[in-house]
Formats: sequence, structure tokens, C-alpha cells
Amino acid sequence: MSAVTDALQAYADRGVFRGFRATPGARGRIAYEFMWLTRKALHADYDSRSRTIRFAELLPAIDRAIAAEVTAILDARRNRNAANHKRIDGRRVRVAGTVRRGAYSLHVLVRGDNHEYAISTALNVINEIFVALREHHPEYLIEHFGLSAE
Repeated sequence: MSAVTDALQAYADRGVFRGFRATPGARGRIAYEFMWLTRKALHADYDSRSRTIRFAELLPAIDRAIAAEVTAILDARRNRNAANHKRIDGRRVRVAGTVRRGAYSLHVLVRGDNHEYAISTALNVINEIFVALREHHPEYLIEHFGLSAE
């Protein structure tokens, strides 16, 4: 099993995720699926050759305002003035977001033997993104993730 799978499995074992599944693929790739934060399954994959964890289409059909807000969250976490517990350590991981065909994806490049840190960082960033969406764009979560209007 990979270190990424082990790190994600630890979250599932603690009850953070529901329905965790890891499916090995070709050329050292592993696809993950689990329920967390919303009623829609979260998908991720890990490519052991490029050492990249990708949360593809994490946010479907986003507009420019949401994309800008998510970019600001990442920028704030990469800032050297961010609190230690929130700051992304660039020596251990590289975190980037991309928008392609209107969908936002999060990419985490693992540097060295920092797989557990990479997963923790990715999940903390994703959680912060969804907290911001609940606060500023609840209609987006209702429409695309089936969250209750209440």
C-alpha cells in the first residue's frame, strides 16, 4: 500500500470519511473515493511517478468570484506571515489550484517523504475552502453538492 493510501485510510479509520475506497490503477496510480463534507463523493488520485495527489474537479462549474476566493485562500496559506499551523511548508509540499473547463482542481506535489503531511495539508485546505463557500456562497453548495438550504 502507498503512504498516501495509509494516510487517507487513517482518516477513514477515525470516522472522518465514509465509504473510503482505494483502487490501484496503471503505472503507479491509485484512485480514491470517499464521502466527506458533502453528499457528493470526493475523488482524488495519486500518481507515484510524479508524486502528485490530485483532487480533480473538486469544485465543478465555478465562477470567477469563487475561483478568486479559493485562490486567495491558497495564497494566504502560502504566505510566510500565516500562522504556523495554517502555513503550507513549501519544503514539504507544493499546492496549486487550476481551473479547467470551469472546474477547479487541487494538486499537491509531495516533496520527500511527506505523504502524511501532504494529505493533512490538502484536507485542511479543502475544509477551509468549503467553510468559505458555506459562508459566502451557500447557493453554490446547494446547487452543486446537494446541501440543505437550512
